[in-house]
Amino acid sequence: MKKKIKYTFLLLFSFFLLSAQKKKADSLLTILKSKNLSKKEQASILRDIAVYHPNFQIALNSAKKSLKIAEEINSPILQAESLIEIGFLERKLGFNNLSTSASLKALKIYKKLHLKDEQVPCYSLLASNYAYDKDYLNAIKYFKKALKYNDIKNEINNVILTLNLGEAYRELGQLDSAKIYLNESLTKGTIINNQLLKGYSLGNLGMVYNSENKLVESKNNLNDAIAILSKLSDPYSTSTYIAALGQAYQKENKKDIAEEKLIEAYQMAKKNSLKNEIRNFSKMLAELYEETAQYPKALKYQKIFQIYQDSLVNKDNIKKLEQIKAGYEIDKRETEISLLNSINKSQKKWMLSLIFGLSLLILLSYLLYRGNLKTKRSNKLLAQQKEVISKREQEKALLLRELNHRVKNNLQMISSLLNLQSNKLSGHPAQEAIITGRQRVEALSLVHRKLYQEGVDTRIHVKEYISELILGLFHGFDANFEPEFDIADVNVNIDAAIPLALIVNEIVINALKYAYAEITDPALKVLIQPAGDKHLSIEISDNGVGFKDTDASQKTNSLGLKIINSLVQQLDGSIQKTINNGTHWKMEVKVG
Repeated sequence: MKKKIKYTFLLLFSFFLLSAQKKKADSLLTILKSKNLSKKEQASILRDIAVYHPNFQIALNSAKKSLKIAEEINSPILQAESLIEIGFLERKLGFNNLSTSASLKALKIYKKLHLKDEQVPCYSLLASNYAYDKDYLNAIKYFKKALKYNDIKNEINNVILTLNLGEAYRELGQLDSAKIYLNESLTKGTIINNQLLKGYSLGNLGMVYNSENKLVESKNNLNDAIAILSKLSDPYSTSTYIAALGQAYQKENKKDIAEEKLIEAYQMAKKNSLKNEIRNFSKMLAELYEETAQYPKALKYQKIFQIYQDSLVNKDNIKKLEQIKAGYEIDKRETEISLLNSINKSQKKWMLSLIFGLSLLILLSYLLYRGNLKTKRSNKLLAQQKEVISKREQEKALLLRELNHRVKNNLQMISSLLNLQSNKLSGHPAQEAIITGRQRVEALSLVHRKLYQEGVDTRIHVKEYISELILGLFHGFDANFEPEFDIADVNVNIDAAIPLALIVNEIVINALKYAYAEITDPALKVLIQPAGDKHLSIEISDNGVGFKDTDASQKTNSLGLKIINSLVQQLDGSIQKTINNGTHWKMEVKVG
């Protein structure tokens, strides 16, 4: 079983600095209470609190306040710095989509200001998010960009990025590349005498050798890593490498030593409440005991594995169930209060009716009793029905999210396979067709990623979705300019969003590939606005070389043009192309 080592980019040493960070954060909070601070000073202090505060939620709130003030005073640098902190904190809280969005916004600002060094944490964060989602091809791409722009004088960050790049290659299964970068990080870590980085490099190399069944080299590296990291009180990595060492002994058929190491790793993880590691190590122990026919022990650790597996998998679902349950309890109490108010009013009327005699009083009391009994029965039945509906809605939401998640993952896998195939066809005429196909698949994948992020709603925010789609294409083609957007904040359903995305995808890719060959100041403008009831007007224009029927580009992209025309017809729309100092596409489509 492969083990993941935590990606350490930029904040590698935070584990050892929590106490000092808390004191620093408290000091900054005291300074923030001063009434003589300018808005710029307030934004800077709030950003620093986000950096140092050990409570991630408090830190995230501070970063968002800093961003708001930076926007008010129109300070791009402060905006970008706040966005980077938001990206780091959203990543720590498990919201990769929000982290990626924040880092892309920060990257856009730094690119506009031509600040290359400041782009490094943006690329590092993007790479880490892709690695967490097991999209190692994109992780490697952005780690390499971070290394490219990193200041060579920043030796520690250089080693960290090299180490992460090697780990991404290891997870991808490209072990030769992994060894190159991990050996490089080991050499650099030794030169700057950084024991922590040296320990991580040795440990990861040991795991690479383990995968290659080079068990002597694997054990030597893992033992050296464990010796270093044990002194630095890093239980997460130490336990991981001890477990990997146990697996090496297991491959050598030294079951007793393997058992000893796996139990040591398991106990260390349990002592430090490392739930993921407890789950993984108990699974390893169960497999070892099953292999040695020690079935009672195998059953014991298999049960432990299942407990932690269920706990980790269902953690988010349980949280949502508790929120639904709490909402139901509130509704139930409001119903009871309403019922009590109704009874109180009825009792007042009953008191006034005393003047009409005892007979009328008995009759009214009887009617009131029957009415209350009927109301209670109705409320009880209503509450039961509401609970059933609530559970069904919850199940439907979870199933729909899972469906979109799986579709997104499948499309991403197809994209990755196409990317691998295109790399193997370097220089081949079919390479461009495969790359174009992958970009179309990624446009479809983005729709399902948005649906997965936003829950059961099947409508897509056009402004956010189209902007992210085009920015992703610009990053993929390494465009050296930024697009201009004028997109209305409207929503469309998924049936319209998918063809709309593919239309924009084809036009923008065509422009990036062919329009700016000899253009010194390239530009691309995208305008999407409502055009009457359930219609959108779309205009995409560039200042490129323009379309000509005799151009080779026209022949190459003939399939793309057929796709555009077909999708416009599918949306009951019209399309017009104008050539005047570039290409201007004007379309009107029906989206409702």
